[in-house]
Amino acid sequence: MSKLYVRDIMSPDFPALTADTELTDAITLLQKHHLIGAPVVDTQRHLVGFVSEQQMLKPLLNSSYFCDGKVQVGDLLATPALSVEAATTVVDLAQRMQQNNPKVYPVINEGKVIGIVTRSQVVAALKESYLSCAG
Repeated sequence: MSKLYVRDIMSPDFPALTADTELTDAITLLQKHHLIGAPVVDTQRHLVGFVSEQQMLKPLLNSSYFCDGKVQVGDLLATPALSVEAATTVVDLAQRMQQNNPKVYPVINEGKVIGIVTRSQVVAALKESYLSCAG
């Protein structure tokens, strides 16, 4: 089997969240893309951070209970965000995923976010590789 790279399995279609994206807009975008988190980028698509549904729980709970103001993604994002280079092999990313918690990684090429890769995509790619070996 030839080497499979992150760029081969990533999703180039992902929500473009910015620090000033309002919380409910971010949730809507995550739901539309069936994601539990997404990269936060600047206007040039450089990675600024990452925001997940888990980070949204507390402000959502507080805001819905106390009805206090709008929350923006920039208030919640995790920095620095873990990311992966597009030229990383799927095997290398799978090994990283065993040691780190994120289930969604921003994919970087030449300093810009070009997509995302999920643990499910990595598992599916490894399954195909496994099946080709078991044949």
